Amino acid sequence: MKLFLAQRNFTVGDFDGNRELILAALDAAADAAADVVLLPELATCGYAPQDLLLETAFVEANLRVLDEIIAASAKHPRLLAVVGFVEKTDAGIHNSAALIADGKLVGTQAKTLLSSYDVFDEERYFEPARGWHIFDWQGVKLGVSICKDLREEEYAVKVVPELCKLGAELIVNISASPFRPGRLLERVELLRRRATENGVPIAYCNLVGGQDEVICDGGSMAVGRDGRLAACAPTFEEADVMVEFDPASGDFIGSTEPPVVVKEADLFHALALGVRDFVLKQGFSQVVIGLSGGIDSSLVAVIAADALGAQNVLGVAMPSKLSSAHSLEDAQALAENLGIDFKVMPIEESIAVAEKRFADTFGGYEKSVTRENLQARERGKILMEISNDQNRFVLAPANKTEYALGYSTLYGDMAGALAPIADLSKLEVYAVSRWANENLGAPIPQRVLTKTPSAELAEGQVDPFDYEVISPLVDAIIEERAGLTELVAKGFPETEARRCLRLTRQAEFKRRQAPPMLKVTKKAFGIGRKMPIVNRYGG
Repeated sequence: MKLFLAQRNFTVGDFDGNRELILAALDAAADAAADVVLLPELATCGYAPQDLLLETAFVEANLRVLDEIIAASAKHPRLLAVVGFVEKTDAGIHNSAALIADGKLVGTQAKTLLSSYDVFDEERYFEPARGWHIFDWQGVKLGVSICKDLREEEYAVKVVPELCKLGAELIVNISASPFRPGRLLERVELLRRRATENGVPIAYCNLVGGQDEVICDGGSMAVGRDGRLAACAPTFEEADVMVEFDPASGDFIGSTEPPVVVKEADLFHALALGVRDFVLKQGFSQVVIGLSGGIDSSLVAVIAADALGAQNVLGVAMPSKLSSAHSLEDAQALAENLGIDFKVMPIEESIAVAEKRFADTFGGYEKSVTRENLQARERGKILMEISNDQNRFVLAPANKTEYALGYSTLYGDMAGALAPIADLSKLEVYAVSRWANENLGAPIPQRVLTKTPSAELAEGQVDPFDYEVISPLVDAIIEERAGLTELVAKGFPETEARRCLRLTRQAEFKRRQAPPMLKVTKKAFGIGRKMPIVNRYGG
């Protein structure tokens, strides 16, 4: 029996497009003489639809797509398709898999262990499975599971053992599992545990693509009953993987080595995929980035050029009298290296007009930070002006460390449609930038990688942090939820720990107004981290 893992990139609500992707996958599987084709979780409607699931018309549209797929399957009578969809029953709606063959719905299996943590909120919408079914196809007994159903350590219900008790000889799992560094190898180990514990091979088909902040990386695979990796798809791209199951031995034929994982490479490719899908799936094609000559905007430009093509990226330098000559030189060199369009729009004249207007009314600024932020906001205004006029998304350049500590300006460098590197710490920004220079033709000028970070909003200004200390400290606060006691126990200076906890708490109101932030770590700012704005807790 040949299984065809159709790793595809679906779009939420694009029912016509999703249907065509599914039907094309069925055709490809049939052309390859496959017996079973797997498609990812919620393939008909895209993952995750969020509150669209509460709209009856959305659910009905998904069911119409399923009916069309069932009808079209008649031309491939020997092919069984396992397709993720939203099922509607008297109990409510379910995150389910449909088994389709020869113009008929063979059966369905609902997801048992609903994902309700971090960015997931499935219990808000779905009812869990009330039981399990075994499906006989060409003499092989199939057990069907969905994503989280494999992660039974956290639950009293053990889905794979239950399927095996019912006689399953082969487990298939359709999934929409997001990326984070090392996640692919974690999945390999997870499937190995489930396979060896239960003595059953497992075929796993994962979604690939970006949906708002969330990026799924693919990496579909098959693991033998002895834990052997039989096949593995590439990550961050659509792919077809064929694996053969031998009914006589009850196992997959063949083996392959686990992929080599490079953290910085995966982060770069994940962010490029996230940018590409965020822009293109909304019907846009071009972006604009404010180029300061610093490391953050440089990396964002490299990612954007890779994701969308250099011809679709505009870099704009907006110098003031405080901008150094090397900043403009580095911004221009970066643009030339990438082959992106580059413009220079000085802001000093408009800053002078704004200062005079304020002085005429209030007699001048009482705080120096007001003029500093005025510069950032003038730059944000220019970028939004370009966005409106040229139909370009603005990409905001701030990183996770800066967003955590509030070291960014509302309506200034926070302005934009998307914040691509907002889940990278400052140290990760440097690491990914070095990887890009080593592997993508050295687009970032070397001076950008070595000079002292500065927003250049005041004379002689440099960033007020030692990032070697602050960056991992912030990561511990956000990703590990560490409080003062835990931070001090980890060896961080108590004074810095108290300051970072306070600043992180105070900056929540800013982050609520930030653009969507691509998620590439286990805990990102955004929909997966819910914190109050009004909060006196000191940590």
